[in-house]
Amino acid sequence: MSTLRPNLLLLGVMLGVAAGLLAGWVVFPALAAGTLPAQLSADHREAQMIMIAMALRADNNVERARQRLQALGVDDAAGAVGALAVRAEKEGRAALTNSVLRDLTLALSSQPQAAGVEAEPALPAGTLAAQPTAPPQATKAAALPSATAPASANFTYEMLSSTPMCDPNQPGLGLEIYVVDANEKELAGVPIELSNDGVVERFFTGLKPERGGGYADFQMLPNVEYALQIGGQLPLFEGVSAPQCNAGTANAFAGYLMLRWQRRP
Repeated sequence: MSTLRPNLLLLGVMLGVAAGLLAGWVVFPALAAGTLPAQLSADHREAQMIMIAMALRADNNVERARQRLQALGVDDAAGAVGALAVRAEKEGRAALTNSVLRDLTLALSSQPQAAGVEAEPALPAGTLAAQPTAPPQATKAAALPSATAPASANFTYEMLSSTPMCDPNQPGLGLEIYVVDANEKELAGVPIELSNDGVVERFFTGLKPERGGGYADFQMLPNVEYALQIGGQLPLFEGVSAPQCNAGTANAFAGYLMLRWQRRP
């Protein structure tokens, strides 16, 4: 009995040390002092991107957000944040996370990078400027302006085709959009907005990966014309509506419009 107790005590100490090492090295690894943002793991970089999106909600400084993303080693800021927004929505993350990521994607796509602005110096991991503990709630999107587009933009989008489709097996679908890059690669995370009478509906490509990474759809109301904005580009593409199939007959129904867009540098 006297020998068993010391053995159990020793076994307990060994198990405690092993559990502590497992937690410290594997479950909750500490960041090395002086680690640069671009050297973070994928999970830590993703958390930093969400913090940057929340900071934009607080200060509305798109250029600062872009610089912080550059410090993370993100080259295509709008594309990377857009892909994260799509993934976050598919995974059912918090509504605030989804909202700030969508807003950051749209802001990066809408505003060109300022020329001659140097990126903020890369700070050690964990030293990002303090974020608000309770960011303001998202507000309803305002109507899209009809003003002339800015002189330059990160990308331009060219419509490759517009095809009215009449499929009785898909009545009321309204709108299908496919977006590819200059190399015909499908693009996920591209923000799209449809507006009508001051009401704006915002969605992204890539939310239905079974239909393709660059695919998006929207259920438009019949006999209603919408204005479409893709990637924050102006002017708007006006007169988007669902085609009327078998018009003037007893079998009339609303078809859908298939649009193909290409993003170019």
